[in-house]
Amino acid sequence: MKPDVIPVQRRKLILDLIRSKGVLSVRELASATEVSQPTIRRDLDHLAKAGVVERSHGGAAFKESSGTTHEPEHHVTATMAREEKAAIARLAVDQLKDHQSVIFDSSTTVFEAARLAVERQLRLTVVTNDIRISELFAPCTSVRLIVCGGTIRAGSYSLIGEPGTGFLQNLKVDVALMGIHALNGTSCYDTSLEISSIKRHMVAAAKKVLILADSSKFGQVAFFQAFEIDRRAEIISDCLPSSAMRQALKKKGAVLRCCRRNGRDDNSDESITTYEEKLN
Repeated sequence: MKPDVIPVQRRKLILDLIRSKGVLSVRELASATEVSQPTIRRDLDHLAKAGVVERSHGGAAFKESSGTTHEPEHHVTATMAREEKAAIARLAVDQLKDHQSVIFDSSTTVFEAARLAVERQLRLTVVTNDIRISELFAPCTSVRLIVCGGTIRAGSYSLIGEPGTGFLQNLKVDVALMGIHALNGTSCYDTSLEISSIKRHMVAAAKKVLILADSSKFGQVAFFQAFEIDRRAEIISDCLPSSAMRQALKKKGAVLRCCRRNGRDDNSDESITTYEEKLN
């Protein structure tokens, strides 16, 4: 690793390595990143404090699940499963069409989808409760941008509460791109009552719901149920859920789209294989 790499980039690499292997020692991580063991220990302490790894004396393990109200810091979630999120976002944006009205929920995966929509210069009416997503769309002359309003949630870019909630209750859109904290059976969960309420209104407003969820969200639960999956829903992920979850989703008439990487280092169409299953 180059000596001028900033800490957040180094920690992203460390997290990716631990996530792929499950458990790694300080020595192994120092060798892989070409930095000192004391630096690795400080980085692991930071990631453990953020709640995404389990610290041990000699290394760290990936933390598969936490308490139902635990939510990693935004800059940490933005680095987790980054390649998977980019592939999921590409598959979601492939389904958008010019002149549609689209809700972009506040999540790191949906942010990737928004970035691609800007890149492709799609002509959309966009509704969002995320100030970073609104900044992406603001300069786009092809987009009519509506920010639903509210109060910034501490430690995030999400707007919650009024007037956003009231606005969403009177809204009807073509598509909603939704991020989630956890998906178990046919229920989607979040760590916050306020965020769950916003998500519920977004889903209720949409004719079609695209749920963007990397496979780490499967089989997990969080503090509050945000919404139930129904036949309007398509779950877009990087991996198939368990057979039990697929059977539960089948009863709801949902669609499952799975994007698998083909070993290339980019996120082009040629680097992705798509699996689609109509769960009904």
